[in-house]
Amino acid sequence: MRHPSSASRRPALARSGLLLAVLIAGAAGCDKPSPPADESATAATPAPVAAPVVRFDAKLSLVNNNGAIRYDGTVDSETTRKALSTALTQAYMGQISGSLNVDKAAKPAPWQDKLPQFAAALTMPGAAVSFQGTTIELSGQASDADRVTLLEKAKALFPGYNYAGLFEGVGGAAASSDAAAQALAALEPGKAGSAEIAKALNLMNLRFDEGSARIAPASLDILSRAAKALQAGPKDARFEIVGPGGSAGQPADNEALSRQRAEAVKVQLIVAGANPGALDTRGEPGTATTPLRFNPVK
Repeated sequence: MRHPSSASRRPALARSGLLLAVLIAGAAGCDKPSPPADESATAATPAPVAAPVVRFDAKLSLVNNNGAIRYDGTVDSETTRKALSTALTQAYMGQISGSLNVDKAAKPAPWQDKLPQFAAALTMPGAAVSFQGTTIELSGQASDADRVTLLEKAKALFPGYNYAGLFEGVGGAAASSDAAAQALAALEPGKAGSAEIAKALNLMNLRFDEGSARIAPASLDILSRAAKALQAGPKDARFEIVGPGGSAGQPADNEALSRQRAEAVKVQLIVAGANPGALDTRGEPGTATTPLRFNPVK
């Protein structure tokens, strides 16, 4: 039997070696690392930045409704809410109802600790007090003596605060230079007629919130003086109140705002002691800016 020669075996070995080299090269190619991916595509998306929390002053309002107290407001925490609710319940011996909202954006109430002492002095039916930040506002129905009592209490417990609403003008000093206050003070009780009273009332320059029928706290004092003048006037005197208008845009809107403001003035005068039957209201049509007016009704 003949065996293949060395020469005849060389081509086969060469072919086998070439095939093996190709296979090894292919395997090595499969093991090569992939090119780096686009870093911008694989980079983690940054978390959105939270908008800064807008803080606001904690607030609380107390209204004495014929001896029963109603309260509401917003405070910074559940702990504060529970503490205030408990303190108010104790101050009014259970004759109280209401609720407080909790908002973490509210600032701590600077008046919280001494509030029960002040609340105990709010015994006047119809009076209302609100706390917001370092401002205390008195509204509703309060006699001159009540205003003095509550202001003295507020200054003793909360020195340096802003005392607004019916706290302004206590003692006559704040409004002494006001033309309307001077004219109202000059009216002789029981002697001034409707025309004279209306002339003094029309000197009032009441302030309202922009585009609103809400009377600004700074105007509550002069309306209290106006109510006293109406009380001291003729028993059969009647007046038509025309509210300020001309700032709402369209004529119909202006008239509606004028009427709403007239109603707000009437309500405040009644709260301060004026006779409801002596006051009528109407709105001023048109687009021109109009002042508050009191017209005697014959």
